Amino acid sequence: MLFSNDKNAFLKAALNRVAFFMFATISLSACAEKTDYAFITNQLSDDITVIDINERQVVSTIKAGKAPAGVALSQNGNRVLITNPDSQNISVIDARKLTEISQIPVGQGPVGIATNHDGSIAYVADWYEHKISIVDVDEQQIRHRINVGKSPAGIILDESRNRLYVANRDDNTVSIIDTITEQVLEIVNVGKSPFGLALTTDGQRLFSVNVQDNSVTMIDTHNLTATSTIEVGEWPYCAVASPDGKFLYVTNQDENSVSVIDIATQKNINTIDVEDSPEGIDITANGKHLYVSNWGSDSVSIIDTTTGKRITDVKTGKGSRAFGDFIISQ
Repeated sequence: MLFSNDKNAFLKAALNRVAFFMFATISLSACAEKTDYAFITNQLSDDITVIDINERQVVSTIKAGKAPAGVALSQNGNRVLITNPDSQNISVIDARKLTEISQIPVGQGPVGIATNHDGSIAYVADWYEHKISIVDVDEQQIRHRINVGKSPAGIILDESRNRLYVANRDDNTVSIIDTITEQVLEIVNVGKSPFGLALTTDGQRLFSVNVQDNSVTMIDTHNLTATSTIEVGEWPYCAVASPDGKFLYVTNQDENSVSVIDIATQKNINTIDVEDSPEGIDITANGKHLYVSNWGSDSVSIIDTTTGKRITDVKTGKGSRAFGDFIISQ
């Protein structure tokens, strides 16, 4: 009887250890799947640098098409879509396995790109054909094209409102598209040579970054009108809004800096130095850190938004651009 009790106790303890091990393994696997990444397109080395944003280290380099530029991320964390202007296609990347799944032909000059929640539809700005290509990613084909202004570049999808916003660089306009009817709703005049776009989380304010007049135009997305112009640094390129909608961060290529805009007062309140020729910019989901791709120094600068200071730089591939939404939280 004593032996039996001891045996039962032993078996129970062993089973508990196995159960604990299995739980720990599952927990670790789950944690591993939730790694947050920044996907940086490198136009001069034809690849994508993947940075673990928690460790601030490069964890992978993925080969892409020729001269990868634009980035879009599915909200479910499964797919990354990349435009490759020189090979005239987009790369579809598995965001968990960090491997390229396919390449899809999309037209002569793909630059900006946006996607829906599961990455099944891609909206691609064609710089040379002055159109938006709507791509069925699963079927790997273009299903429709929409005429917009000259040289479309930056593009943002507000899926909850069925809106697509497109910056037309050589028309000095932003096209606003209804994604249900796939028709242009409105064309808004902005500053000279709009390139990057940014949208507040609530979808109420859209910003166009106007390269050649060193400004940002703020657009009321309810009235579909430009409401103000804000001065920034020299040759601004891209922008991102903070998750709380309080601040706008703008890269200034010719000043090697990031302008910090108070959205409520519409004033430039700070300038943060980064490395050479900053282009793409994105912000972590908690709003604590900015990631800035630097074309001229082949690097990414990481900024603490609380202190407004650059805390480190991470080496990447050649000609880092990362034009679009490039930080993914799985």
